[in-house]
Amino acid sequence: MKKALGILIVVVILAGVGLVLFAPPFERRPPQIQLPLSGSYISSRAALNVTIQDRPTGLKDIQIALMQGEKSWSLYTAAFPLGTYSIQIPLIIEPRKLGLEEGAATLLVRATDRSLWNLGKGNTATAKVQLIVDYTPPLVELLDNTRYIYEKGAGAVLFATSEDATEAGVQVGRLFFKAYPKKSKKQILWAALFGIPPYAHSQEARLVVKDRAGNTRMFPIPFHLLPRKVVKVTFPISDAFIQRKIYPLLPPKDESLPPIQAFKKVNEEVRQQNEERLSQLASQSSGPCLWKGAFIQLRNSEVTATFGDKRTYIYNGKVVSHSIHLGYDLASVAHAPVPAGNRGRVLFTGFVGIYGNVVLIDHGLGLTTLYAHLSRTTVKEGQKVRKGQIIGYTDSTGLAGGDHLHYGVLLSGHPVNPMEWWDRKWLRERIMAVLKPYIQGEKSVQANGKR
Repeated sequence: MKKALGILIVVVILAGVGLVLFAPPFERRPPQIQLPLSGSYISSRAALNVTIQDRPTGLKDIQIALMQGEKSWSLYTAAFPLGTYSIQIPLIIEPRKLGLEEGAATLLVRATDRSLWNLGKGNTATAKVQLIVDYTPPLVELLDNTRYIYEKGAGAVLFATSEDATEAGVQVGRLFFKAYPKKSKKQILWAALFGIPPYAHSQEARLVVKDRAGNTRMFPIPFHLLPRKVVKVTFPISDAFIQRKIYPLLPPKDESLPPIQAFKKVNEEVRQQNEERLSQLASQSSGPCLWKGAFIQLRNSEVTATFGDKRTYIYNGKVVSHSIHLGYDLASVAHAPVPAGNRGRVLFTGFVGIYGNVVLIDHGLGLTTLYAHLSRTTVKEGQKVRKGQIIGYTDSTGLAGGDHLHYGVLLSGHPVNPMEWWDRKWLRERIMAVLKPYIQGEKSVQANGKR
């Protein structure tokens, strides 16, 4: 009897120990903490994310502090209700206001869970990461830029920065034109192509340079803007055209729209969607300059529309819609062979709404050319092409009223006037003269200005 009672007591004790050791309320795993990457740069204002998780008992409290030398600043303290198993904390840190100096600082996170382990105190995890405080923008030296730019046209800029610069380009109104870097001994040489198209809603260009911490230096690029004539064109729209061209381009849910609404849907909404898609595709241009010499035009072609034409559409005597033409229309014989304007790499082929079958060719430094309304293409994405190589044949696919080529030039995904790129003299004096040190890798460059 006594022996059986002793065995029972031992079993009870072991069961109790097992309950403490293995039951979920007594789990011994500390919270999991995810921090920003070590060595991340922050400037006078930075946004960082800290993610903390704990299962099965959940989080109890969290403390986050920033330390530098002997000083410490509390950034975040919170206690959590039962059932809080995961939280992402968006930290907005303003080191300058806190009084931090440039240099290393430490972000320290401490989290405790609701486990009954450790006499009910729970499990505590601590994690820390080093951040680099940097308030100083990169050094920038403007070396050269196009001095005379036509409205709707393009220009180039060459500049050098200190080694801490990570992103640069030209801001024109709401448009950004990417700059491409080339490292030298103790600086970085950058080149950018930019435009002054009407839809930028600005006639000023600013150089923008950022470093790893997000510090930004910017200043205006000096140039003279030369006027170009704006062509205004009126197009009558017939029911036959709407039936033949508009309804096939409508989304299925809009196929029952009345003629005027159908036309406005395609000419305005679908057009905008298609142009945004082409812009996104063209913005994937690579860095190295691939083109050589002036671009070539469709052979024996007549210009039937120019860049920036303001179009007004009339239906039954009433104005129903407007658009701005973002390329050159070139008409030749039906199904004329279309040459690549210059050397490059095929970025995209496919059907894009109002533009029909298209080819996009990347020529480097953010420059791409667009060939639209094709019947078919003869090249594939990723394929290298030479100047004059046949890439497809003209037709009237998309919203074209007749067989022709819509030819476009885009810089960082933004359309500019194609006509300039056919002009050997303009290209040599306004673009290549500026880019020469970058393309040829000259070791010394005479500075025209400094900021």
